[in-house]
Amino acid sequence: MQRSPGEIAGTVLVVLSAIGLPVAAFAYGAGYELAFFGLITAFAAGITGLGVHVAAREARLRRGADPEGRPRRPSAQSARRDGGVS
Repeated sequence: MQRSPGEIAGTVLVVLSAIGLPVAAFAYGAGYELAFFGLITAFAAGITGLGVHVAAREARLRRGADPEGRPRRPSAQSARRDGGVS
């Protein structure tokens, strides 16, 4: 399966924040007040990573490859728009 660098980076960011979020939550629960900044950072990084992953996937699909990386056949609508030339 072909993946773009943006999809990989987004996935890595989500995984790292998924690890950091519970660590920061337990640290904050144990009384380390500064761990609150870690909570906010991990949450924001996870949301950002999800957005990067989705945007990169959408861009790859719009460029004309299906999820397996094979080029898409032109649709009937695009053939009419292009005058039948593909």
